[in-house]
Amino acid sequence: MPDLTTGRLNLKRRNEMIKKIMVATDGSELAEKAAAYAIDMAKQLQGELLALFVMDDSRDPVLSSGLEIPFRDLQKAFNEKLSEIGEEAIARVREMGKEKGVKVSGKLIGSSSAVQGIIEAAKEEKVDLIVVGSHGRTHFLDVPVGNVTRKLVSARKPCPVMVVPVS
Repeated sequence: MPDLTTGRLNLKRRNEMIKKIMVATDGSELAEKAAAYAIDMAKQLQGELLALFVMDDSRDPVLSSGLEIPFRDLQKAFNEKLSEIGEEAIARVREMGKEKGVKVSGKLIGSSSAVQGIIEAAKEEKVDLIVVGSHGRTHFLDVPVGNVTRKLVSARKPCPVMVVPVS
């Protein structure tokens, strides 16, 4: 918070306020950019960093496949692939953190929506700040912010959200 008399940030107070940062990742380039911001912030504030990947349970692999595969087999394969993508995304954030000397923990969860998963994880992990990219994996650059980011910013959540822009 700026000191109203000097207009300067009180770094000691900010450091006390932000100890645990969570970055939501989907493995995209924009998510990695958000992770880089979160890693730098965690290092400067000597805080903790959690990389979160939400497996959106609302996605229906049957509707998107057009294949005649038994639903259970398709759902299992879909979830396994999504889990693999999530583990890779978290591993990449850990690697980025290691390069900067920041320890990163990871969490992969399933939720009925990405937004709900992020909010639930933020509450459960007692994070002080959520960091997200302005757009996710399926971004359209002519839209100011992606759907998940827009919903997250406007939702009731336990802490502030920092949105890292495309450029």
